[in-house]
Amino acid sequence: MAQAKKRLSKAARAAQKILEESKLLANNKTLTDSKAEQTFKPADSQVKINTTANKIRPDKKRG
Repeated sequence: MAQAKKRLSKAARAAQKILEESKLLANNKTLTDSKAEQTFKPADSQVKINTTANKIRPDKKRG
């Protein structure tokens, strides 16, 4: 006769669940990181350079 498996305690089940989630999250993170590295390749910096000088705001008439 085969021996029956012992039931896990609540703490052991919670720990096992946390471990499985962390493994899934780590696996998912590595997949997304590899995708991000492949998709994001800036060939040239497309930063808009402000060529005009900073102008002082005009004095407004008050009152």
